[in-house]
Amino acid sequence: MPFQNLSPSPALSIVQFSDIDAFRPVEFVADARSVPLTLANFHTARAIVQLPHCQVAVLTSFPRIVDVSYRAAHGVVIFQLKDAYEVSVNGLSVNRPTFVGMRGNVDLKFVEPHGSLHAIITLGASLRDREWFDTPDELCPFTPHADDLAVVRSVTTRILQTASARPDLLQEPNSALAVQEGLLLAIDEMFRRSRTPELTNRFASRGYCRLVRMIDEYVAFHPAAAIYSAELAEQCGVSVRTLGTAVASVRGMSLHRYLRLKQLWSARAQLVKGSDAVTVTSCARANGFHHMGEFARLYRATFHETASRTLARARGSD
Repeated sequence: MPFQNLSPSPALSIVQFSDIDAFRPVEFVADARSVPLTLANFHTARAIVQLPHCQVAVLTSFPRIVDVSYRAAHGVVIFQLKDAYEVSVNGLSVNRPTFVGMRGNVDLKFVEPHGSLHAIITLGASLRDREWFDTPDELCPFTPHADDLAVVRSVTTRILQTASARPDLLQEPNSALAVQEGLLLAIDEMFRRSRTPELTNRFASRGYCRLVRMIDEYVAFHPAAAIYSAELAEQCGVSVRTLGTAVASVRGMSLHRYLRLKQLWSARAQLVKGSDAVTVTSCARANGFHHMGEFARLYRATFHETASRTLARARGSD
């Protein structure tokens, strides 16, 4: 469902970005915090339709790691609209058709090696009795029956197409309720015939997510410090090997690469503000780089431009 086939309307909101530095401060949903894995051909978009008692959102994503904090008191359902995708959530691989259901407060750690097309259905208070979610505050992945997932995808796509071409239908209360009922019944059937993954993998992923959260907190509290794997592992109370396994499982990369990527994006976030008080050297050192040659090389390799050019463009002097 290409976004170019949709037009904004009174029933359909569409927002698009082709500039990563404009997108990152205003991520779309659930307090998301993305770290792109590449800037090549960057583009992301969001389409939203508000039905009487739920919201339908479709997002085009990009290669990235992303933390998302959902605060969905009455539930949210997430699924991909295409089969060709590769995603892990909290260390659980969802490289085959999978959907996620949850309610309450849930923190998710995604890795998307390639862009995807996500649908997010957020439920309102009046829909809390559909009995889709057994346990609050917990990620619940499901493997759906292929036919049921195909129906849910088709219904979701039609809702966005209707909102674009015939917004009047969704602005009429009875018609909008009928459209919403069709979506909810399709999701009902998808839940009814779905399966859950092995519990062993789910429990292992919780421990790995906890370790990654400890790493993130340590880096946030020691932004300018040189970080060594042995010291970091000691702080987390595990071996270097276990720490590396946790990062590889949850973030999809080595511990060293992950730490450097966090530091590089933190440095870029400061540079794009264009403050007169910031220099490339001070920014590098404030983010744990004490060898300017290494910083320059890694920055150019990651962002395809020099740090000085980023700062000059932010100041309007490029």
